[in-house]
Amino acid sequence: MTGHEHRSRFVLLAGMVVLLAACGGTTLPGQGKPTIVLGDASSDEQLLLGELYAQAFRAMGYIVDLKPNIGGRQQTDTAFQTGQISAYPEYLGMLAATDAAHTAPLTSEAQAEQIAQQYEQSHGATVMMPVTPFSETDGLIALQSFAQQRNLKTIGQLKSVPFRVKFGDYAAEQTRYDGYAGLQQAYGLTNLEFVPLPTGSSIYDALNSHLVQVGDAFLTDPQLAGGTYAVLSDPKNIFGFQHVALIIKTSLLNQLGPAFQHTYTSVTNLLTVTVMRALNRAVTIDGETPASVAHSFLLANHVLSS
Repeated sequence: MTGHEHRSRFVLLAGMVVLLAACGGTTLPGQGKPTIVLGDASSDEQLLLGELYAQAFRAMGYIVDLKPNIGGRQQTDTAFQTGQISAYPEYLGMLAATDAAHTAPLTSEAQAEQIAQQYEQSHGATVMMPVTPFSETDGLIALQSFAQQRNLKTIGQLKSVPFRVKFGDYAAEQTRYDGYAGLQQAYGLTNLEFVPLPTGSSIYDALNSHLVQVGDAFLTDPQLAGGTYAVLSDPKNIFGFQHVALIIKTSLLNQLGPAFQHTYTSVTNLLTVTVMRALNRAVTIDGETPASVAHSFLLANHVLSS
């Protein structure tokens, strides 16, 4: 082989390597970025949120070390403050009331965001925006049949019911503003009779058996998706604001790049109350794993390709 032929063959082989790299070695925006240690608390909903964000970020090439089921929110916050995790999804109203020690009733979601952001920034962290469309607040519910018979749409309309309305909840909620006390103070519902429920019992069972006519439930409960129960709107917002955002170390966020923010926004904007009820149902009632439910949802919404 002549020198010219040898050089030509080398150039050809080199060109083939470049072509193969271009075809099969696409660089994802998260590659080479720092690892995200993502934690979540022990509820089914928190486990779902952790899986949704972890799988979406991994699809963009980010390395995510998911640490599920850390415990309650105090354990999760401790893990974050001590550096065991670097990000976690959190309900902002809860963050404002506990970590930031804001004791007065919140007047708006914007106020919850502001308090949470100020607290986290003073501790080297960031509350990512946007927040979820869903808010995991409590709500006042009744059987749909009870509400329809009396044309009840809002909490305040309970004043027109011409008899004592039995309100079921756990004993600790009797003195809370975002419970029985607030229903009386903010809405003037002097016709409510508090019925304490045993710890761990179901408000849905209490309604179905007619032990009570109204009760307190999380608005993302899967039982609320079927049309059996009515949610009475809360125009005075006594139950507060519990939209979710990702809390993340600011130093880490600054290194992750715009694709991280874009992916976070894409997932977050999908999470309406209707979606969360359906996802929660798949886990808590149908018995699917949070990982498989999150994967199917992200695949259906084109966040994942496979």
